[in-house]
Amino acid sequence: MSEEKQYPSLGKQAKNLANFSWDLIKYIHENHSAVLFTSDDVYKQRTQICKSCDRFDDMENKCMECGCYIPGKARIILDSCPLNKWTADENSWQEKFEQITEKLDKKEEDL
Repeated sequence: MSEEKQYPSLGKQAKNLANFSWDLIKYIHENHSAVLFTSDDVYKQRTQICKSCDRFDDMENKCMECGCYIPGKARIILDSCPLNKWTADENSWQEKFEQITEKLDKKEEDL
């Protein structure tokens, strides 16, 4: 006979998810420059790609495809080119996300 698995109630699971989401949002808000931005190397690669594109307006430093200001757009870790010339830096984001969750888990253990 198999043993019935016991999980927290759905309400408790929802509360746990909400607490984690809130902690994640607070952490990102407090540490946005370390979490949401790409490395300098990725930033340079992205801006070089944009500057070589025929949709780049060098007078305004903007993309004529999406209208974004490239020095800002190229720095955001999960942003991407609307013409698929560069993509979100998902590997770096995954590493940062894992670091965040480890810190949040440690914080909860300390409580």
